[in-house]
Amino acid sequence: MFLKVLAATLLILALGVYLSTINAPQNNQQRLNVGFPWKIENLESGHTRVFNLIVGQSTLHDAQQQFKEIAEITLFYPPDKEPVKEPVIEAFFNDIKIAGLKSKMVMSIELPADKIIAMFERGARIATLGSGTRKVTLSSADAALVRQSPITSITYLPSINLSAELLEKRFGQPNEKIADAQSDAVHWLYPEKGVDIALSESEKDVILYVMPEKFDALIKPLKNK
Repeated sequence: MFLKVLAATLLILALGVYLSTINAPQNNQQRLNVGFPWKIENLESGHTRVFNLIVGQSTLHDAQQQFKEIAEITLFYPPDKEPVKEPVIEAFFNDIKIAGLKSKMVMSIELPADKIIAMFERGARIATLGSGTRKVTLSSADAALVRQSPITSITYLPSINLSAELLEKRFGQPNEKIADAQSDAVHWLYPEKGVDIALSESEKDVILYVMPEKFDALIKPLKNK
């Protein structure tokens, strides 16, 4: 008798879950898809929202809360002989899940030049790369400041190889395609979304997100090759 009652209870529970799924409001279903790399929302402020983060507004701390991972922060400082190049602060996420797939992600953070110089001078550890660029591990206080600063770009590195067919289906036709001068990659450009997708047959594919207003500056090197 007990087993019959238990079976009936489980059946009712399963039916309830099924009905709640098929009757879920559309906006709930949309929230489930917010994390997909092709779900890009243009906001009235001029920013874009992707991965539930607002490019140019959400902080690195927000991203860490979103992905449940502490990012590795590095300052890349150019050689003194190359003053044209600007320092770059990057935050690296090694193991996150996007749409159920393992991925890596790099986020850039821009700060005033005087603050970056001060961070370089206070660096906890400095290593020189083969190119002469200094790889700087920031002090704890400076790393905390970076975590509270807005993200200016997101570089998404999927674990799977993308295809032209998949890109067209998810992102639509690009406004323009430009071949990379230094590799076999072809850049699919979506200026209104602030998206540059580098599709390659020999290397990992890369999706880069910036604010649409900064897109022209991003692709300028591609067009001046």
